[in-house]
Amino acid sequence: MRSFWHKCSKRIRMLMGLPQPAAHRIRDSAVVPRSVIAIFLLCLAPQDAFAYVDPGSGLLLIQGVLAVLGGAIVFVKDPVAGCKRIWARYFSKSKQQNK
Repeated sequence: MRSFWHKCSKRIRMLMGLPQPAAHRIRDSAVVPRSVIAIFLLCLAPQDAFAYVDPGSGLLLIQGVLAVLGGAIVFVKDPVAGCKRIWARYFSKSKQQNK
C-alpha cells in the first residue's frame, strides 16, 4: 500500500505544481530512458556497410564544405556591413550636431 500512496502523493504534487521532495528529484533526474540506452547499444553493434567510396567522393565532400563556408561568409558579411552603416550614420549625425 505504501507504493500506491507514494504514487498518489507524487501525482497530486505534480498536478498542483508543488515541488517534489529532494530525494525524488535526485532519483528521477538520474534515470536514463530505456529508449536512449537501446539506441546507444544499437550504435555499438557491428554491422557491414556494403558501400563503396570512390576517389570522387572526397572531392564532393570538400566542395560541400567550401560551399557551406562561402555561404556563411556571405550571410555574415551582409548583416555586419548593414550594422556598420547604421553605426556610421548614428555617430556621423551626433558629430554634426555637436559642431
